[in-house]
Amino acid sequence: MSVSRRQFLKLSAGSAAVLQSNSAWAHAAEKVVLPKRQFGRHNDKLSVVGIGGHTLYMSGSQKEANSIAHRALDLGINFFENAWTYHKGEAESYMGEALKGHRDSIFLMSKFCNFRSNNYTSDAAGAMKMLEDSLRRLQTDYLDLWMMHNVCDNDANDAYRKEGAIEALELAKQQGKIRYAGFTGHTDPKVHRDIIEGGYKWDATLMPVSIVGALKSRAFESETMPLCEQHEIAVLGMKGFGGSRRTHLHEKTNVQEVLQYALSYPQVCCHVVGVDKLEYVDQAVAGCVAPPFSAPQRAKYAVNDAEGSPDLAALQHGAGYYESSCSFRHKRDVQDQHLA
Repeated sequence: MSVSRRQFLKLSAGSAAVLQSNSAWAHAAEKVVLPKRQFGRHNDKLSVVGIGGHTLYMSGSQKEANSIAHRALDLGINFFENAWTYHKGEAESYMGEALKGHRDSIFLMSKFCNFRSNNYTSDAAGAMKMLEDSLRRLQTDYLDLWMMHNVCDNDANDAYRKEGAIEALELAKQQGKIRYAGFTGHTDPKVHRDIIEGGYKWDATLMPVSIVGALKSRAFESETMPLCEQHEIAVLGMKGFGGSRRTHLHEKTNVQEVLQYALSYPQVCCHVVGVDKLEYVDQAVAGCVAPPFSAPQRAKYAVNDAEGSPDLAALQHGAGYYESSCSFRHKRDVQDQHLA
């Protein structure tokens, strides 16, 4: 991983990022035939952009969430993700209502977190109770993908032990309540390795793939990505801008570059963005018009993650900048402020 000062490419005059009005973004998005990629070793095809439930709830009302979801569907987005824990369950409820009548045309994912929550027992039974909650809130009888949420510390043990997460995943598959099994992680590539190499045939993982190098993204990209390819595990990217709480580094990039960077990895079948305003759906889709970076282009985005670096604190999960920069507004009012 590079420890040189951060270097960012300049936007070209023809870049989608220089569009100014909401109507211009909408017009550009409607011209895009949204690419799809294969979901790991399976035949399902996912739109390269997905919608995150945590930020969908932050739109502020069910009506606005409906508008965002319906616009995403109209533009070809078919991947929607959520988690039992988001906004005390309200995020799943918002998404379930917003996607009513569209279940057959989407790939729906949610996550369970009873192994790091006091709400339910930390065993397979507790996970299954969370699954029932998620299905009810999302108004569906099955999930396409169900994942362990935010693995860290000793969660590899929680996955493989008796009454652990894998038992819950397998039981849910047997009952026809999920199709695929996976896990997510924000901070520790070693835990990803331990879980993958434990022997279970995982279908997917969700991990940081970030142009700004947030949340140890560079380590995930260099260490975990090849491991996923080796084991035919689909990679879902997240935290392109640093996270839904934003970072002070947002002025350095834009949604087009976020997607060009993430999709430069062929293992990434979909990159999840956080959208809390209708116009940001158009911006995310329009951002796909530019081709993914080549490996040399991607390498130009260096991250200084050395101890004592001014960048380091902002790149950590739960760090000061990460948690406190929601009110940041770039002087050019660029589009990236509500895209995670």
